[in-house]
Amino acid sequence: MEPHRFHISIIIETMKIVRGFVLLFLFFATLTHAYAEEPKFPYLARVSAPVVNLRKEPVKAAHTFEHDPLEETQLLYGEPVKVLGESGEWVRVEAVEQQEWTHNKRWEGYPGWVEKTQLVLEPLNGSPNLLIISKEGAVRPEPRSNAPALLTLSICSRLTALSSNLVHWQRVRLLDGSIGWIEAEVVTQTPIQFPNYPLLRQKLVRAARLFLGDPYYWGGRSSTAVDCSGLVGLAHQVNGIQIPRDAHEQRMKARPLNRDQLKAGDLVFLSEKEEPEKITHVMMYIGDGKVIEGPGTGQAVREIDLDERLKESAGRRVSYGTFLPS
Repeated sequence: MEPHRFHISIIIETMKIVRGFVLLFLFFATLTHAYAEEPKFPYLARVSAPVVNLRKEPVKAAHTFEHDPLEETQLLYGEPVKVLGESGEWVRVEAVEQQEWTHNKRWEGYPGWVEKTQLVLEPLNGSPNLLIISKEGAVRPEPRSNAPALLTLSICSRLTALSSNLVHWQRVRLLDGSIGWIEAEVVTQTPIQFPNYPLLRQKLVRAARLFLGDPYYWGGRSSTAVDCSGLVGLAHQVNGIQIPRDAHEQRMKARPLNRDQLKAGDLVFLSEKEEPEKITHVMMYIGDGKVIEGPGTGQAVREIDLDERLKESAGRRVSYGTFLPS
């Protein structure tokens, strides 16, 4: 073999060996990165879509207002969850702020399944510290009301506040790291400071009235649709009071009342005559003998006279409770 060809052959073989080492290094680097990126169960995450359906089984919702027995509840943008496991494109979670007891006969976050793409890991640069207090809030790329919305979020969604010199606009960071603006009047810092209780009762009623005319949706708890306990829960949450998710558990935790003790913001519970301890419906008393409720599938949130409502439910047991001091 000629000397120059011999040297070229050595160079080529050396390059192949180096290339092999590089590929091997990249493989192990990728593998290490993948394991570093994949957290161990359980881990904390945040909801990264405006409204997410928490499912009894890993099956997508039909997105209609018909009764769906697989719908457990809904999660809102920025809401924390504990991720417990996964199956394909779905993860099993606990909605840690939506407490319930019935599933496993213990107090825990509402269990269910969500699509993996609808979550992000808990942000390393701080948890969201703003709560949307209007029915909806639009996050925009610029502090202008006519700027296109990046996201339109439901009441009780979460954002992270950033410093800003503007009075009427709040600069915020989204969960994907992008920056936006939201009108300052539609958000408040968390934790929420309680006003005096007479004012808090009025605020609870005002919050419940935001949903008047909205469709009932089994498991619903967003600005789009609510069920009876979702309505009551959001009205409390937007005023800084975290209560259990479902009507039965709300009754378990509420302070019992007699009817003559009812004040605006207190709750009225219904149960079946055969199972008086199993609460199946909740309404908010708003004063003047009236309640607000999400009546059931195919109906809309309404305001109705309490006595008239109880006549509609003749034979059902009624009880009363509150999460406010007397």
